[in-house]
Amino acid sequence: METIQLDRHRGIGHIRFHRPEVRNAVNLRMMDELEEVLREWREDDAIKAVMLTGDRHAFVSGGDLSEFHRLTREEEIYPVMARMGRLLLELQDLGKPTIAAVEGTAVGGGCEIAVSCDFRLASDRARFGFIQVRLGITSGWGGGTRLLSLLKRSDALYLLLTGEVIDSETALRIGLVDRVFPNGEEFAGAAWDFAERVASAPLGVIREYLAIANRVRRGGMSRHEMAELESRSCARLWETPEHRTAVEAFLKKSTGTKKSP
Repeated sequence: METIQLDRHRGIGHIRFHRPEVRNAVNLRMMDELEEVLREWREDDAIKAVMLTGDRHAFVSGGDLSEFHRLTREEEIYPVMARMGRLLLELQDLGKPTIAAVEGTAVGGGCEIAVSCDFRLASDRARFGFIQVRLGITSGWGGGTRLLSLLKRSDALYLLLTGEVIDSETALRIGLVDRVFPNGEEFAGAAWDFAERVASAPLGVIREYLAIANRVRRGGMSRHEMAELESRSCARLWETPEHRTAVEAFLKKSTGTKKSP
């Protein structure tokens, strides 16, 4: 891989954006490599969660303008935007929890990637901004739609229309990020600990809850249908070895702690 670095540890697949000379900007080569990895890890049962990081300076700074600015017509740039949009849909529907761990700056397309993940972690020096408006364009990878679904409408529109770059505490207050941790080695450790806790559940449970979450996000199902969906999910998992083993261990422990009459 030329533009990303890969690692895996205790059920977590780690994607590190690595184009430091352009603050980890996305180019066509990075799209190729992300598509390859996501499609491979979707089918890899050893991967239970995926964490995306950049470096201490930048998570992702957006699209690589030095490469994309050569495309001047709508018919030329649209396929590029649509391709990255589809890739982020793949990330969003991966079937495994995704975590954006932002230590530095996530702006433009970097924010679009971050809001495509299930969780967003930030260091106390991280900064976020949908700065596309400063270039006279909208978000192009589906991030604006996701932001409007994620935040209060007025907060989302304010960020989209002003291009303001906000700090991690502001991002936490409005709901753009889920946790803020100290910068440096403490951040890396806290992010890995968070990912490991998310990945500690059995893969079957992870998949079922993500499927339920996706149905809630899409809407269109009644409360009765959603209750039926949960009942079916629980019933599917009831016969798994993980459930049987856990119940037997619980019953054994419960029996062992009872006092004699």
